[in-house]
Amino acid sequence: MSFAIIYILTGCALFLPLVILIIYVMIRRKKGKRRVRMLTRPQKIRLLNDLAEPFGFSYLEKQDIFTSKPDAWQRKYGYEALFDRAAVAANMVIDAWPVYFDYEGRTWMIEFWKGQYGINTGGEVGVYHAKEIVPPHLYRFAHFDAAEDYEIPLIQCRLERNGVELYELAEYYWWLTGFRMGCFSKPKELTLLAAITFDRRSMAEAFYEGLKRSGQSKEHYGILRNEVAVKFDFERKPPALMRLHWSVVQCCNRMLCRLYRILAYPFTETPDRLLFFYYQAPAWFRRLLRQGTSHDAGRKICGSVRHRRRS
Repeated sequence: MSFAIIYILTGCALFLPLVILIIYVMIRRKKGKRRVRMLTRPQKIRLLNDLAEPFGFSYLEKQDIFTSKPDAWQRKYGYEALFDRAAVAANMVIDAWPVYFDYEGRTWMIEFWKGQYGINTGGEVGVYHAKEIVPPHLYRFAHFDAAEDYEIPLIQCRLERNGVELYELAEYYWWLTGFRMGCFSKPKELTLLAAITFDRRSMAEAFYEGLKRSGQSKEHYGILRNEVAVKFDFERKPPALMRLHWSVVQCCNRMLCRLYRILAYPFTETPDRLLFFYYQAPAWFRRLLRQGTSHDAGRKICGSVRHRRRS
């Protein structure tokens, strides 16, 4: 057998699987598009919410965002400062503003977040407390439990990107969040406006004192009776090496946002895109919904740290 024939046969052996794979992907994409288009709008929203529920989220059609559910599984893990420090390891470049204050024998923490969560632009407001008074020098090591239902204040928040509103929410939640999937933002482009209404004025005043001690100027917060307003429009200034890390992660996030839109073509709406991914590759779909919050990244990393400590 001549070398030319061997060369042709070898080329065919290598090229044929690629052709088969391309044909297979094209067929699956065609079937996926057809399945999405067969669903009515209410069916899409209902199915998407059913699929998102195990991850602790629901989809709000009118605002085109995912938001955390009151009974989200993340609630039982509470919060620790390590979660914020670990977030970038999960492709999350976010600004965090924790506010600590003592009230009725316990240290409370109300924290605000905004930034890029993988392929999501989003913001969060969380309400937590320790079991006792925590000295300030131990804040970064302490564990805080999520507030109970009877302790939750009314939280109103609005996230803006370069002055354009992305969402506005108002709920009695221990953790009020909003995430716009496929949207890329730099944290400095985002402004989180929040108003927290407490049952008692004494608690509002204690929180206001905590805001004073947080190191931010008074132009970022104000109080009126039992309501405290907050404007979170500043950004963190990490060390130079960390800024480089953030830049690399943000380049990756920007690329992933574009890839998300390209792979979901020709769909342009979130329910269509995500259900198309679900029918194409369920594992990818689950990964998209896991790119939610720093709770998820922090929980995993803290768990691995504790496991190493025990061993």
